[in-house]
Amino acid sequence: MEKIHAIESDGRIITGIEVFRRLYEAVGLGFVYSLTKNPAVEKAANAVYDVWAKYRTQITGREAMEVILQRRAAEAAGKGDAGSLCGEEGTDGAAACEVPVGARGGADKQ
Repeated sequence: MEKIHAIESDGRIITGIEVFRRLYEAVGLGFVYSLTKNPAVEKAANAVYDVWAKYRTQITGREAMEVILQRRAAEAAGKGDAGSLCGEEGTDGAAACEVPVGARGGADKQ
């Protein structure tokens, strides 16, 4: 999730802004990313994208990848439901439900 990747037909892996440029070229919209063919512009665009990729879940208010992966692991193990990371109830009747600190992204406000 830190960097976009694509695999070309020859097996070569490309990353970053080059992926977007190639995708847009493939659908006839290459002009959108054509400036990134300039190495200096591509380097700057990759720097901006790296910041966006790091904080996109917080910026967009979505759950952090850690939370999503924990939920999927719990579902695969047959624990909890699709909407909960909580485990079985403890002896006090409360569900055990821990979310890593900062893992909720921008959704910490309730």
